[in-house]
Amino acid sequence: MRMKFVIKVLLSVWIVYTIFIMLVMPNLGSYLGRSSSRYITPYANSVGLNANWNFFSPDPAPTMYIQFRIHFLDPEGYQIKDSVDGFFPAEKNRRISSIFRQRELYVMRYMLIDPRRLKTFMGPWLCRQYPGATSVEMEHVVETIANLDQMVVLKGEGVESLSTVFQNIHEVFSCVDASDEVSS
Repeated sequence: MRMKFVIKVLLSVWIVYTIFIMLVMPNLGSYLGRSSSRYITPYANSVGLNANWNFFSPDPAPTMYIQFRIHFLDPEGYQIKDSVDGFFPAEKNRRISSIFRQRELYVMRYMLIDPRRLKTFMGPWLCRQYPGATSVEMEHVVETIANLDQMVVLKGEGVESLSTVFQNIHEVFSCVDASDEVSS
């Protein structure tokens, strides 16, 4: 009777251990995989459970937005009214809840692929949004998010202090001599 119980416990532990290996080994590069690899890799290699097919999601995508400043100047270059600072999308570091507004995230990637698109598309659009504007300064900003390894090592630091900000593209667009998005 005692031997039956020991066999059941050992068999249960072996099944749980094997299932754990089947869940972790496909993505050994994850934090859980790296931290437990010395316990599971020898067994997984010997029984053929060491296949890698990466079913865990990758690191979070960076946050992208356009930071802009709208200038209102008279012909002599004096400020008529205060400049307007803004972001596109306006929700800069917050979740966009509307499914119709999510396409703005794709606009950010589209603008990053070719820097001329800021002047070609975004500049004229911003000029139309702010009548009387004379120029628009635009900057494409990418904020990376710290990966899990950095967060574990630097536990006391906040996410904001561990993120990196890249200001990739800086363009100035003149609203005064602009015609339309389509250039000949």
